[in-house]
Amino acid sequence: MDIDRLLALKEVRELFPADEKGNLPEGSCLLLSAMEELDFPPGRDIVTWGQAGEDGMYILMEGSAQVLDCHGEEINTLMGPGSIVGEMALIRDEPRGATVRAITRVRAARLSRVQFEEAAGSNRRLYGELLNVVYKKTTSLVREQARLHSELDIAARIQTGLLRRDFGGLEEQLGLRAWALMEPAKEVGGDFYDIFPAAPGKACIVIADVSGKGVPAALFMTMAKTHIKNYAMLDMPLEELAFRVNNRLCEDNPEEMFVTAFIGILDTEQGILTFVNAGHNHPYVSSEQGPFHQAACHSDFVLGLWEDMKYREQKLELGKQGTIFLYTDGVTEAENPEEEMFGEQRLKAVLDRCAPEEDPKGIISRISMAVKDFSVKKGAVQTDDITMLCVRALCRKEGNER
Repeated sequence: MDIDRLLALKEVRELFPADEKGNLPEGSCLLLSAMEELDFPPGRDIVTWGQAGEDGMYILMEGSAQVLDCHGEEINTLMGPGSIVGEMALIRDEPRGATVRAITRVRAARLSRVQFEEAAGSNRRLYGELLNVVYKKTTSLVREQARLHSELDIAARIQTGLLRRDFGGLEEQLGLRAWALMEPAKEVGGDFYDIFPAAPGKACIVIADVSGKGVPAALFMTMAKTHIKNYAMLDMPLEELAFRVNNRLCEDNPEEMFVTAFIGILDTEQGILTFVNAGHNHPYVSSEQGPFHQAACHSDFVLGLWEDMKYREQKLELGKQGTIFLYTDGVTEAENPEEEMFGEQRLKAVLDRCAPEEDPKGIISRISMAVKDFSVKKGAVQTDDITMLCVRALCRKEGNER
């Protein structure tokens, strides 16, 4: 192996530094020169989760690859030239802990376990050199993980700041009571909700779910939330609002992310909710403090995938003390350890146990506890963002006192 090609990569030089005279230590020379070059076409695994590691260590020289977990889901950023894969397989007889798959054509240098042991048999410095490589790489990963954790903490705080947490003034401001909960599956999530004045006597109520999870979903969520609020403040018909928001989200959307959304305008005098439903879960409604039932509303297409989609306005009459419960699919699709979903029936059963006079905070607390008892408290992992919004109108129709 021509080690000069490897040393042309900055990352390799950092792991195998030269001395003050510019000479590479003997152990480093032996380790690098023992490697052989291999090609991997796009889509080919360089290493595969669960398989034996006799093929040893790889250094990527050209191209890019991605790291996948045992389920085939991406768990890391892209790997490029200079990235080292599978070095622990040279000294530990354990199966691969992840899959590394070529995205483009990859040219890599490989040192198999047999090659390493043969070379190490003639020069014991190879073991020390490999341990030095492992130590440097581990230290670098720890620093990078600490940096990412810090940035995700900041992102989570920013996202929390974008969501309303104080619902105490809504009764005086908008003539309604409300409560909400958003629990992301990762540090940051793609679900969001909002309640704000849209015009005199009108409150805008929104809940939405962005495809995907983590930072990309959170960024797309911020865009969607901003567009919805900006257009809602113009007091335009909701079908036009949804049309414009959809087209804005379709712009510069190379990842083809999308949003399911329920966007409503509540007339706080009449207790009538006008809304559009862009592919979102159907809400549960309790009119005049009666039992909850799932609203039979039409679902239009999601936001952000196809331009110039048409959306239709629909109406729900909440009336005096009417309540609407909105949620994302993280509620009904929460799974227990047996991979059974919480489902609509369990959700409806919890709503049926809510007293007619129970306030929105109590309703959401009951459902949140039921979902946790069903899933995470039994050992399941939360795999999707969980978001709920419950709003109770405190209005009377004209002619009656408030």
